[in-house]
Amino acid sequence: MEPRKGSGDSARGLSAFDQSIAESSVSTAPQTRSVNTRKYDSILFGPVVDYSFRGLDSIHDALKLTPRTGVKPNVFTEDRKMKSCSLRLSHNRLSDLSGLKQLIDTLLVEPRRLFWIDLSFNNFDIIDPVLIMCIHLQVLNLHGNQVAKLYEVDKLAVLAQLRSLTLHGNPVELLKGYRSYIVGQIPQLKSLDYSTITKQDRSTAAVMKSFTRHKRPVRRRYKE
Repeated sequence: MEPRKGSGDSARGLSAFDQSIAESSVSTAPQTRSVNTRKYDSILFGPVVDYSFRGLDSIHDALKLTPRTGVKPNVFTEDRKMKSCSLRLSHNRLSDLSGLKQLIDTLLVEPRRLFWIDLSFNNFDIIDPVLIMCIHLQVLNLHGNQVAKLYEVDKLAVLAQLRSLTLHGNPVELLKGYRSYIVGQIPQLKSLDYSTITKQDRSTAAVMKSFTRHKRPVRRRYKE
């Protein structure tokens, strides 16, 4: 899939919705050590580490490049780690996430706190299980890829803090029951495809999930 150029969010920071999630995580994110408030905020609200539009064929290629510079320059520690919890890899040619752990361990001062990843407009046809290691992930953008199977989203159910997911622009979006299935499988979501999940969405998802759970499998009849 050719990258869609001119995307409004490619050069800017987080959206208003994503920023609100960041602000809420100030109080909910676990503090495993005593940290200065100013330092804590400088990491959480640090500029997005941006590798969009870099022609990447693999995650390993990113290690050879310098992130794009936005309105706010990246802030580095003395050991050249970046103060950020957000990573943008959109508008490339990526088809798998091999090397993601190495990338975030190399780039980020506190890689475990990564909470926002943009993988939109690439060539992913599955949801890579490596994303499960990002246990504090709250925002995941996967729109504009090649995911075609609904059950792929099941992998994300274990991400207890996931609040926003995008999958529009994938073949899976055309499947019947797409939205209800995802809401049912990942009930912690608050937004799907940049659209707030409503009470009606949850009610429909619950009915669909109940029907699927109690549906009896069709028995095949074999000729003797």
